[in-house]
Amino acid sequence: MRRQSKVTGKVVLSAILALSSVMVAAPAMADTTSTSWDFSSGLRVTPGDEVEIGQVTLPDPADAECTATVEATNPDSVHPGHNINVYLNGTLLMTLLGIEDERGKFSTDSAGFISSGSDQLVVTLEATLDDVASSFGELTVTCTPPPPSGGEGCTPGYWKQTQHFDSWVATGYAPGDSFDAVMGVDSSFGTLLDGLKANGGGENALARHAVAALLNASNADVSYGFSAADVIAMVQDAYATGDFEATKNLFEAQNEAGCPLN
Repeated sequence: MRRQSKVTGKVVLSAILALSSVMVAAPAMADTTSTSWDFSSGLRVTPGDEVEIGQVTLPDPADAECTATVEATNPDSVHPGHNINVYLNGTLLMTLLGIEDERGKFSTDSAGFISSGSDQLVVTLEATLDDVASSFGELTVTCTPPPPSGGEGCTPGYWKQTQHFDSWVATGYAPGDSFDAVMGVDSSFGTLLDGLKANGGGENALARHAVAALLNASNADVSYGFSAADVIAMVQDAYATGDFEATKNLFEAQNEAGCPLN
């Protein structure tokens, strides 16, 4: 118990990712973060104590499936004992035992977890002897965001028809609302309805599917795969990168999932 409280005191959970909304724009892409350490020249630790040798703060959206893999190599010394521990938010996740039991020993282990949306992993070296530890290695964490859920969505063609303007009421938006003010971008469209009516590809295709996505996400009667905040962040990222097609494709797939509205 002493070990855990001591390490927990070192862990500062201060980074709640601003990247999570951007990562939703590419839900199938895994994100990898790593940290490494090199104590080939030796590190002295008092028996029973631990010292932090690495730390990773994850850019992971909540409910992502993550795998942490730690690898360590004892380069050239034999000091029986010494463990490497990996803590997830202050709780022990895995341990490599006896990393210096033999010269040239290679140790590795993996553990899976579901991300909370604000996760930090800390690597420590735990001394079992009053001796020098000489190890180097790496912790790699790979997180795959969950796929969009929902299964419902109405097309741009639905939302732009005047007979369906009554469905806008539940969204909190109106056809005459400014496209740029709502999306937080600098575009060539005047209103949300202008975006829905835009023909062609590129920015125009993104605009019509983005407005439909926003209205779907904002209507409580539509079980949509993105939140309204997700949609706006994704549109802003598309404008920042100039990659309209990839984001449009994500919206289009959701918008054509099936409309539950009359």
